[in-house]
Amino acid sequence: MMVIDTAATVWWSDGFPSRMVWAGRRWRVSDTPTRLTVTRSELPTAITHAPERTVGWRFQATADDGESLVVDIVPEGGGWGVARTWT
Repeated sequence: MMVIDTAATVWWSDGFPSRMVWAGRRWRVSDTPTRLTVTRSELPTAITHAPERTVGWRFQATADDGESLVVDIVPEGGGWGVARTWT
């Protein structure tokens, strides 16, 4: 895993990330994105189905040359940033 902190431009389709430009390259989302969520820590643990807040997305991204990696994107300023990658 590599921890990154760089801006990405993300395109969306039906509420899910579908493409991005990051590190000077174009990437397409090549699997089903997964929401990264958190539950507020001050809620009682006995609550079932506590509300969750989306804090980012994880998906496999594939470049035009066929390179693939898994990325986590998180809100950054007014846009998105790549927080972590796995090859």
